[in-house]
Amino acid sequence: MAIRPATLIVMLVSAASSIHPADATEPQWRRVTTAPYELNNKQDALAFGNQTVGLYGNGTGRIYRTDDAGSHWRLVWHHPGTYVRALDMVDADLGFMGNVGPGYFDGVTDTRSLFVTRDGGRDWTPVRSVAGASVVGICAIDVLKVDGKVAAVRAGGRVGGPAAMMTSRDGGQTWTGRDMSAVTGMILDIHFVDAQTGFIAGASASDEGRAHARILKTTDGGETWRAVFDSARAGDNNWKLAFPSARVGYATIMSYAAPPSEARGYVVKTEDGGEHWRKLVVSTDHDWIPYGIAFLDERRGWVGGATGGYETTDGGESWHSAHMGLSTNKIRFLPLPEGGTRAVAIGHDLFVLDLPPAAE
Repeated sequence: MAIRPATLIVMLVSAASSIHPADATEPQWRRVTTAPYELNNKQDALAFGNQTVGLYGNGTGRIYRTDDAGSHWRLVWHHPGTYVRALDMVDADLGFMGNVGPGYFDGVTDTRSLFVTRDGGRDWTPVRSVAGASVVGICAIDVLKVDGKVAAVRAGGRVGGPAAMMTSRDGGQTWTGRDMSAVTGMILDIHFVDAQTGFIAGASASDEGRAHARILKTTDGGETWRAVFDSARAGDNNWKLAFPSARVGYATIMSYAAPPSEARGYVVKTEDGGEHWRKLVVSTDHDWIPYGIAFLDERRGWVGGATGGYETTDGGESWHSAHMGLSTNKIRFLPLPEGGTRAVAIGHDLFVLDLPPAAE
């Protein structure tokens, strides 16, 4: 479902959410000059292979590369008809790209769902040999490393269904596909916190109007899955996940059927490793739809949305506006050479935020 973003950030205060202006002395997000993007409201995909080399991609079939931690970008790949929906990288050379596939967005003609690069994004080869079920389109890729080595790569999709996932346990050499429609109608994000425990963001049905937002959990490395969250209202889906620790996690919920007095989405939080989730109200701006979410630690994080982003420093109990652009869909963290952390965020535009080292 394509959403046209509002052009004005409206800050409304609700009893459930204390929203206050950002401290002007704090580091500020700054927009990086990138190629203009006018296809729709957001660019979806961003990944880094190390602290300097990264890629971003979008619905025009373009992938851009940086070699200086996001300060400058250049076009390295273009394939019209491919919708770059997801990216993740193992290192500066090896990476994976997911194409949403035909049948959801206009103009998407590429039927190949998953690609691999071995030269840092310059060349991409489609993954053709998959044992098991086929995967029509990809919305999420998760590279899990254990003790510095790749334990598994998972790629799943898609928005509007059908729900299926591909898994590789040899660094992308071989893949197994699996039909996931028995447990979810869509796969919109995947995140494993360790080799056994992982989560899928999705929805109870492929029909967005009937679906309830759903979060799935596995504790056996993906062999079995069970729902640990289902939203009360139809017309919802669970868009993105963020786990700053194995115990504490957050997720964005899109609510297309929200009443006029509410935002069209909210955040949910777990503090017991995903077993239970509670709602956090970020904004009551009805035009605000949440997209990407990321947390630096259990308390400080950011969520992107159609009319702008928000930041919390108290684990989501209160939020203030973050000038990180419209429709931020993916946020990545990089260590800075001099210490501290750089946050890189992609949405309609690309923004960076340099944070100093945490106080001792």
